[in-house]
Amino acid sequence: METKQLSYFVLACQYRNHAEAAADAGMSSSALSENISQLEQGLGIKLFQRGPLGHYPTEAARWLYQRVEPILQRIEAAEDGTYAAIPVPAPRLEVSTPLQFTLGRLSRAISLSVRYLRKEHPQVIPRVRFDVPIEEDQSDLPAHVAIRYGGDKTPYEDALLYRDDWIAVTNYERAGEPGRSLDFDALRRLLILVPPLLPAQRRLVRAYCAAHDLPEPIATAEDVGTFPYLSRETRAWAMLAPRSLVAVGASRLQLDYAVLPVELSSPVVAHVTGTAQPARTFVDHLQRVLSSPPRPVVYDPRITLRQMRYFLALMDQLNVTAAARKLHVVQPALSSQLRKLEATLGVNLFERQRTGLKPLADAHGLAGLFRDGVEACDQLVVQANRIAPGDAQKITIGVVPLATHIGPLSEALAAAISEWTGQHAAIKLQLVEAPATALHRWVEAGEISFAIVETQVSRSSQLDLRNQDRMVVVTKSVDAILPPGDVELAKCTTLPLILPSPVFGLRQLLDQAAESEGLAFAPDMEINSIAMILALVRRMRLATILPETAIQNVAHAEMFQLNPIGSPSIYRRLSIVFSTDRSLTNAERALVELLKMRLADASRQEFHASLEPG
Repeated sequence: METKQLSYFVLACQYRNHAEAAADAGMSSSALSENISQLEQGLGIKLFQRGPLGHYPTEAARWLYQRVEPILQRIEAAEDGTYAAIPVPAPRLEVSTPLQFTLGRLSRAISLSVRYLRKEHPQVIPRVRFDVPIEEDQSDLPAHVAIRYGGDKTPYEDALLYRDDWIAVTNYERAGEPGRSLDFDALRRLLILVPPLLPAQRRLVRAYCAAHDLPEPIATAEDVGTFPYLSRETRAWAMLAPRSLVAVGASRLQLDYAVLPVELSSPVVAHVTGTAQPARTFVDHLQRVLSSPPRPVVYDPRITLRQMRYFLALMDQLNVTAAARKLHVVQPALSSQLRKLEATLGVNLFERQRTGLKPLADAHGLAGLFRDGVEACDQLVVQANRIAPGDAQKITIGVVPLATHIGPLSEALAAAISEWTGQHAAIKLQLVEAPATALHRWVEAGEISFAIVETQVSRSSQLDLRNQDRMVVVTKSVDAILPPGDVELAKCTTLPLILPSPVFGLRQLLDQAAESEGLAFAPDMEINSIAMILALVRRMRLATILPETAIQNVAHAEMFQLNPIGSPSIYRRLSIVFSTDRSLTNAERALVELLKMRLADASRQEFHASLEPG
């Protein structure tokens, strides 16, 4: 893998085929294809598929694109000399959006805006992340730009970027002219589909269909960049979606698109949190780029990954002989690459002394940029293994230990998995139970796709499931330790308790609640198995504490007594967490959406059941 290969890959992703990309770069199509082929072999993933108009990027390519661009942006900063203005540590500008990354209008505009921002504020390093849930409160970030769909009445503090008109991608009357209008009578005869959308957009399209007497839209996990299944579907269908989400994929596969008979649009807005001027400058550039004719983002790196590695080894060792030994290369090769790097930059990086090398000011400025770039390249190889063809058919998710098989969480999981496997029969699903601490670690390490855990402060991206489950004391009803009714938290700490160890999210929740009241739990036993805890509570004079809905369905049959905790009450809330280092695939996103819906259904059922007499 080399920087030229990465730049050719980024270029090819923005064109309908390799021939067009090569022509724009002034090179032969075979040379471009050969470099991309070498990159695919190095990473072990398929980046382009052949379609009716040539090669088009796969879902894996869109994943890679987001990780390659920051590397090329750092090299660009080194080559144009702006690295000298970057302090240590460098201030960051966070740009995040829940919108999908599609290599379309928005993603290209963001890339160009990052380049323009660097010229005005070279000391700032922007970090752009797609498919990231936008939290309501970003006040803790000094500079943050949230790009999202707005409502009909965009708040005055939000900057309108553009209005994203909805279209219908369809296989109906393929000979029709792209961009034609499709009337409601025709739409009513079609299978109406929607791609993976945010909740607000799902509500918007459902309301539109209801208002115009269209069939209820069916959610699908189709990858809108490649349309792997719908492009071969023989039934007549129409997918309603914002233009920026589906237009690029549809045009590459010669799928038709039609204008809706009554306009439907979603405003795309930018919301700036914090007072840092670079964030507002970035939004100004973004508005300007989006109002201009679209153009590709082109990188032309002259610095190689090898030169970056050699330079960092010299910075670490400050001795040519030691650095060459560490790199397993001969000294002349190392010195030659250093001279080429200095010639490219037009500066000397080291002062040669009898005792070794002394880094000059420019070397210190480059070290941070190069180290980030090399580490990111190394991570690409590791992360690519997870989405390589052999692994692409497997998804592993985690969940905190379940108390029973008939609780709301167990049943919601079963319902979601049952529905999801019907749509993704070729993908093998693996589910693992583990304490929250382990699940967070596995998510960050990339060993599992995502996990359902108790809500807590996390380095991972966190999606609150907005459920609330009261904690109760569980004892055997025969020879009960407690009388029926609520029990104070202070009393709970004095009971003969059997609890999981602090690696469990439930235990952490209890310890935090006790600490806030000046109390502490000192359990008689610590066992990291919910099933074994309940078995011992049935046989011994012990108590434990669990979420009410996790145990109430079996409490009567198993002769357990449940005492809600009051003064203060304690509630467990669940979240879905996933790594900040990668975006979820469409199949993973579809599973997340089903889990959210089924857990929401379970919460509503529990609420209505609580209102029933008796």
